[in-house]
Amino acid sequence: MSSSAEAGRGALRAGPIWLALVFALALAAGWAAGAAAQDVQDAVPNEWDATVERGVELVSDPQAFTPELELLRDRLLRMRSSAIENEASAAARLADVNARLTSLGPPPAEGAEETREIAERRKQIAVDLSVAQAPVLEAQDFQRRADALIREIDQVVRARFAAELRSLGPSPLRPIFWFDAIGAVVENLRAHRQAASASLADPVARALIVARVPLDVLLALVGIAIAFGLRIRLVGWVEGALARATTPRSIALLVNLRNFIRLIVPAVGAGLLLAALDPAKLTDPTAESALFALPGFAIAVIAAGWLGASLFAPKLPSYRLAPLECADAATGARLAMGLGLVVGAHLFIRSALAEWSLSPAEAAVLAFPLFVIGGLLLWRTSRLMRVVRRQIIDGSRGVRAGERTGAIMLTTMKVAERGAWTIAIAAPMLAAIGFLAAASFLLYGAILTLGLFGAGIVLYDLATTTLGAVADRQHEADGPNGGLIPVLVAALLMVASLPALALIWGARPSDVAGIWFLMRDGVTFGGMRISIGMIVSFTVVFGLIYGIFRLLQTVLRSTVLPRTRLDAGGRNAVLAGVGYTGFFVAAIAAVSSTGIDLSSLAFVAGALSVGIGFGLQNIVSNFVSGIILLVERPIKEGDWIEVGGFAGYVRSISVRSTEVETFDRASVIVPNSDLVAGTVLNRTHAGLSGRLQVPVGVEFEADPRRVEALLLEIAEAYPLVLTDPSPRVLLLELGPDALLFEIRCWLRDVNFLLSAKSDMNFAILKRFAEEGIRMQPYLRELRLPPNPPPVDGSPTVEAKQS
Repeated sequence: MSSSAEAGRGALRAGPIWLALVFALALAAGWAAGAAAQDVQDAVPNEWDATVERGVELVSDPQAFTPELELLRDRLLRMRSSAIENEASAAARLADVNARLTSLGPPPAEGAEETREIAERRKQIAVDLSVAQAPVLEAQDFQRRADALIREIDQVVRARFAAELRSLGPSPLRPIFWFDAIGAVVENLRAHRQAASASLADPVARALIVARVPLDVLLALVGIAIAFGLRIRLVGWVEGALARATTPRSIALLVNLRNFIRLIVPAVGAGLLLAALDPAKLTDPTAESALFALPGFAIAVIAAGWLGASLFAPKLPSYRLAPLECADAATGARLAMGLGLVVGAHLFIRSALAEWSLSPAEAAVLAFPLFVIGGLLLWRTSRLMRVVRRQIIDGSRGVRAGERTGAIMLTTMKVAERGAWTIAIAAPMLAAIGFLAAASFLLYGAILTLGLFGAGIVLYDLATTTLGAVADRQHEADGPNGGLIPVLVAALLMVASLPALALIWGARPSDVAGIWFLMRDGVTFGGMRISIGMIVSFTVVFGLIYGIFRLLQTVLRSTVLPRTRLDAGGRNAVLAGVGYTGFFVAAIAAVSSTGIDLSSLAFVAGALSVGIGFGLQNIVSNFVSGIILLVERPIKEGDWIEVGGFAGYVRSISVRSTEVETFDRASVIVPNSDLVAGTVLNRTHAGLSGRLQVPVGVEFEADPRRVEALLLEIAEAYPLVLTDPSPRVLLLELGPDALLFEIRCWLRDVNFLLSAKSDMNFAILKRFAEEGIRMQPYLRELRLPPNPPPVDGSPTVEAKQS
C-alpha cells in the first residue's frame, strides 16, 4: 500500500480534532513549524550539501517510500529557512565591508598612484569582501538547489497520489471475497486470542494482569460515570439555566459552558475508559496505558455528538442554530452522530487492518459497508440541507434587504448540498467498482468538510455571543452582534479553516508547513525580501509612533493650545502640522524597522515620480496648497469667505480640500489649489470688524439735514457700531422724485452684518413714521442695449419707462 494512502489516513485521523479546535489550527501549525525548525538552526553548509545529495538520490529512486520523501521535503524547508537567516546575517556583514570600501573612494585611474597606506587598506578590504561574499553565495546556492529539489519531490508525491486515486482494485461485490474476508477476520481474532491465552499462561504475566484489575475496574467505572452520568446531569443543569437566562452575559457564559461540557467531559471519560480497556495489555502486561490518549475513532464520535447538539439543539429551540422544526432538528442531530460513527468506524478499521495481514480484496469487503451507510447518511444530510436553505429563504422574505442572509451564504449552501448529494451516490458506486481510494477520498472528505463547516457555524455563534455580550455591556445601543464583531470573527474563522480544508482534500502537512515557512521567510520582490514578520514589524512600529503623535495632538488640543493666544485657525494649523509630522516620522521609522534598504526603492521612486507628474499632479498640487494654507494662513477655520460663487464659513482644511459651510447649512468642498491660485474674498482675514451700508430713499420734499440727523442718531445708537471710525450718513444721489441716502458704519463683528442691517431698517421705519417723513424708493436707470428685442411680444424697457 503506497505512502500517499498513509498520508490520507493521517489526515482523516486528525480531522475530527479540527472540527473542535479550528480556532487553534493556524497557531498550532505555526508553533509546530517553529518547534520543528529548532534542530536545524545550527546547520552548516556541509550539512546542506549532504542533504541535497541525499535528496537527489532519493528522488531518483522509484522504490523510495513516500513518507521518506515527505520527511526530506520538510527537512529541506527548515534548512532553507535557516539558509535565509544565514544569508540575511551575512548580507549585513557584506554591506559593512562594502561601506568600508566605498569610504576609500574609487580606485585610481590607469597610470595614477595612491598612497601606500590606502592601497594596502584597499587590498585588505578586498580580501574581507571576498570572505564576506562566500556565506551569501553559499546560502543563495543552497536555496536554489533546495527549491528545485522540493519541486521534484512535489511532482513525485502528487503523481503517486493521482495514480492511487486512479487505481482499480478488486470489487467487493464478488461473493467469493466475502467468505475470504470472514475467514481472515476469524483467523486474526483467533491469533489474538491465542496470544492473550499464552500471556495468561505465564504466571508472571498473569500476576501483573490480575494486579492491574482493580485499577482498571476503577478507571472504567470512573470513565463511565463521567462520560454518561456526570455529562447528562451537567448538560441538563446548564440547559435548564439557559431556559431561564435573560441577560446577554449569563447567556454567553452558559452557552460556552454547555459546549465545554459536551466536548471535554466525554473526552475525559472516554480517555479513562479506553485506558482501562486497552486490549494491548492482554498480550503485553508490562505496557503502560496512557490516560486521556484518545484514538481517532473516539475523537470522531465525541466531536460528532458535540456538533449535533450544538448545531441542532433538539431540546433548546431558542438556541438552535439551524432554522428547523424540532423533528427535523432531532433528525439532524442523529445524522451528525451517524456520520461521526461512520468516520470513527473507518478510522478504527484502518488502525486494526494495519496490524492484520489482509489482501486488498478482503480489505475492500470490510470497508465497503461503511461506504453504503455513509453514502445513505450523506444523502439524507443533503436533503436536510435543502430544508435549511428553504427555511432561510422563506424567513428572509419581507425583511429589509440589509438584514437578509447573504447571497454568498445561500450559494455556498446550495453548492454544498448538491456536492453532498453527488458524492453520496458516486462514492458507493466507485467503491463497488473497485476504486476504493477514490471513494474514500470523496466520501470522508465530504463528511469532514461538512463537519468543518458546521463547526465554523458553532464557533462563530460562540465567539459573537461572547464578544457581543461584552460589547452589549459597554455599548447597549449596538446590540449583542453589532459593529464589526461578526465580520472580524467570520474572517478569522475563514482564515483558520483554510489549512484544515486543504488537508482534508489532499494537501500534505508539509504543504501547510511550506506555506508557513514562505510567510515567515518572505519572498524576494524588486531586490527586497518581504515577509510577514516585516509586515507585522511595520504595522506595530507605525501604529505605536503614530499613536504617540495622536496622543500629543490630544494633549495640545486640550491642555496646551487653549492657554496660548492662538485663535482657532492657528490651533488647527499647529495640530495639523503635528499630525503630518507624526505620519511622516512613523512611516520612516516603520520602513527602517523592517530593514529595507531605501536605496533599493530608487527605481520605484522614479516610477512614482513619473506617475505623479502625469496622473497625480492635481492631488499633489492640492496637498501642497493645503500646507500653504496651514502655514501662511490666508484662510483659516472660522473665516467668512466667498469663492466660486459660494459664501460661507470655513469649517475644516484637510490635505486635499477645504470644507465651506454656506449660510444654508450646505457643505461646499473646494480644492485647496483653487484657494491658493484663485481669487478669494475673505471678510474676516484681518479681523472681525467690517463696514455696513444701509441705503435709504426719501421723498424729494423732505428736509435732508433732518433726515441726516435721524439716520446718524440711529446708527450711533446701535450697540455693535464702532465709534472709531464714527458712522457717517451720505447723500449719494438726487433723483427725479427721491433723495438717496446711505448709512456707512463699522461693526465690531461682521458676522452680524445682515441682522444689524435689518435692525436699522426697522428703527428707520419707526423714526420716519414718528417724524412724518415719507420714504420713496429710488429706481436706478437700467443700462440696456437700445431697443432690445422683446422676448414674448411685451413692450421694451424703454417703452415702459416712458
